[in-house]
Amino acid sequence: MIRFKAIVFDLCGTLMQYRTDRIPLADINGEHVQSTTPLLYACFREFDRGKISYENFHNAFMVISNEIAMEKKKSGEEISSHERFERFLKKLDADLGPRHREIHRLLKEIHLDRVAKCLEILPRHHELLKTWEAEYPIGLVTNFDDVKTVRHVLKRDKIEHLFESVLISAEIGLRKPREELFVTACQALDTPPHEALFVGDNWEEDILGAKGIGMAAAWINPDRVPQPASIQKADYDLSDLSELQRIL
Repeated sequence: MIRFKAIVFDLCGTLMQYRTDRIPLADINGEHVQSTTPLLYACFREFDRGKISYENFHNAFMVISNEIAMEKKKSGEEISSHERFERFLKKLDADLGPRHREIHRLLKEIHLDRVAKCLEILPRHHELLKTWEAEYPIGLVTNFDDVKTVRHVLKRDKIEHLFESVLISAEIGLRKPREELFVTACQALDTPPHEALFVGDNWEEDILGAKGIGMAAAWINPDRVPQPASIQKADYDLSDLSELQRIL
């Protein structure tokens, strides 16, 4: 059995689950979709007085969100939540006058507050982390467009102190699978890549990113999806984070 010298984790979908049931349901053209836009629009209309309809508001939000997602994937660079809401308000073309900055701040805060409420660590994951932290240097690498939100949820769920290194894409300016994040994570833990294990749920961002610099990779794969056809393969294919214990 390989004795790893450090472990690096992904956050969302690996250590923390994302509770989509905490996202409001919106009625768009007769279809129910989950989105933070009902919360955002309730704030926005206090300034706009209903000049822009909810449907147009929601559609503009989705257009910008999709454009940014494509841009991130193509460039491998992070686009901050601040920039996202700047582009969104520009897309709306609303006459907000001197209150533009205030509205921008409120919308971003409302959105990120709800996202934070959707993120939670299972008690058993918390206990596992404490067990592993006693034996290994532990790092975290996450693709997330707001540093403050990540720091908040780590502190709120009392796991911040368990990590020797926390790398957030919004802080670095780059996103997984860019190799720079994995290299920096290993350097921060003073561990060569071939002696470190990365644990994540996203095949392209986590597994291929880690394998690209010579790290071992454990794929959290609860749906038991076959590994994609690729030169690189996950070293471990796990249905649940708890199965990592038998490897370590």
